[in-house]
Amino acid sequence: MQALSHMARLDPSRYNRRAVTMTRRSLLAQAAAPALLAGQAADRPPNIVYIVCDQMRGDAMGCVGHRDVRTPNLDRMAREGVLFERCSVNSPVCVPSRKSAFSGRYPHEHGSLTNRQRPLLGHGDSMLEYFARSGYRTGWVGKNHTFEKDGVDRLDFASIRSREPFRRYNGTVPAHWHADVYWPEEDCYPAVNTREAVRFLDQHNSRDPFFLHVSYFDPHPPYMAPSAFTSRYDPWRFNLPDAQDAAAMSPRLDEFRRAFGLEHFSPAELRETMRFYYAQIEWGVDKQVGLVLDALRRRGMDEDTVVVFTSDHGDFMGSHGLVRKGMFLYDALLHVPMIWRAPGRLAAGLRTRAAAQHIDLFPTFADFAGKPTGLDLPGRSLRPWMEGARADPKRLTYTSAAYGELTEAELNLPIAPTDASADPRHTQALNRNMTPEQRTAMVRNDEWKLILNESRGPELYRMAGGVRESRNLADEPAHAGVRRDLERRLSSWWAW
Repeated sequence: MQALSHMARLDPSRYNRRAVTMTRRSLLAQAAAPALLAGQAADRPPNIVYIVCDQMRGDAMGCVGHRDVRTPNLDRMAREGVLFERCSVNSPVCVPSRKSAFSGRYPHEHGSLTNRQRPLLGHGDSMLEYFARSGYRTGWVGKNHTFEKDGVDRLDFASIRSREPFRRYNGTVPAHWHADVYWPEEDCYPAVNTREAVRFLDQHNSRDPFFLHVSYFDPHPPYMAPSAFTSRYDPWRFNLPDAQDAAAMSPRLDEFRRAFGLEHFSPAELRETMRFYYAQIEWGVDKQVGLVLDALRRRGMDEDTVVVFTSDHGDFMGSHGLVRKGMFLYDALLHVPMIWRAPGRLAAGLRTRAAAQHIDLFPTFADFAGKPTGLDLPGRSLRPWMEGARADPKRLTYTSAAYGELTEAELNLPIAPTDASADPRHTQALNRNMTPEQRTAMVRNDEWKLILNESRGPELYRMAGGVRESRNLADEPAHAGVRRDLERRLSSWWAW
């Protein structure tokens, strides 16, 4: 208090705003005051940096207790910001999930229920139009899979790329393919995307705020990272996911596992795949996020900028005996990281179990920017939970998607075709699984989760606040009331 009182006696024109803010944050943390720092000047809306990676599980960070993966920069971001422990996406695959985030609408509302349905967003009625209309300079770096060309062309800055050309499957490559990256690290797309993000920051010399979306491809399979990172992990020390019987959960899930050819996927092979997945997170995600945060600090922008980090969906990575993804509504694919950092606006080190969804991103950004979206969106701002509001365990989260039933042909493909130019077995199974022929939907609260599949029976799981399904309880009489209630809520949300 003595230092703060001394500074308060100085001429206001000579204030060191960074020192005052950090002192207040320190006192705030010690006193456990509300998270929002009262009195922070709002002379202009904050900058927004929205960082998303591709296919990262929500439990794959040290700050949430993972003992194997190394994420020092994300852990630091959580210490300096607000960590949502229960964030879920609104689709288990890329295109529908990203469209939900930028439109603020569920997949069945914006028109893409799988990656195979790709009417991408236009510029209108989206987050990009909102920020442009609100006087923000807009930038996009990295993977798109969200907007049509007209939406990207209207950006003030665009540097679009997806994944390196060497990350390609062929007919002889298994689903869990992993390898060391053989390009120089500085030429790989994680480093290129980060440099482009920093270039956007260097070009920003206006008093107007900016919105920058940085979209990384990693840790999407194939699981690849430089040997300097993969060599740091000892797979024999890894904790394997809890064993879950796919057949006891859903015949559709069990068939998908068999079609992937993973029935003989050994624990040793899984551990080796996990080694590359964790290394890819450390290199292609965590290191890059740290570099972006450091760039904001060096340019004096960090206290004027709200940064959020999340992923577009998760990865089975051993759960239910699978790797990669599919059109299934399990938390291995839906539960993702979400960390917000806004020095001077949000207190450091807050964790919340509030149920966040990606359709909440657009309303939350609008809340920070101080201008309503003008749209009737189903999501809501997450700021109250960033400011210490108590989580509501009864809040419902929803997901809508589609799938295709696997045929006998997909179920009986050869494990390793001799034709290297053909699509591998797992790619053919995944493509068939993404054919939007049948509908599926999920509703959950903290305690229970219900999944309805149009061509198969319902699935009911007791989650007990967790993120792993184990036994399907849909046919147990003791839980018939819970099932009926959730079925009613789901059908009123999306009537098939």
